[in-house]
Amino acid sequence: MIEGVGRIRIEDETLTVPKHGGVLVGPQLLRQVFNDSESDVLWLIVGAPEKEFEVGETHDPNTYYPVDPMQLPKELEGAV
Repeated sequence: MIEGVGRIRIEDETLTVPKHGGVLVGPQLLRQVFNDSESDVLWLIVGAPEKEFEVGETHDPNTYYPVDPMQLPKELEGAV
C-alpha cells in the first residue's frame, strides 16, 4: 500500500493493509483489492505468471479467475 489504508480479500479472508504495508499472495490464491472507505487509496501491485507462455500458446483465463472477477467481497454487498 502506497497511500491510505486498503483492504484485500485473499480466498475467504479479508485483510486490512496499512500505509506502506505489503502482502505476499501465492499465485494459486484468489485475491481482490477493494476500498470500502471514503478515503482514497493507492496500491502498488506486482505480479507475474508462474511460467512463460510459448509463442502462440493459449491460456485458460479460469487459471487467473476461478470465480467471477467482478464478484464483490462481502464487505461491499449491495454496492454497485
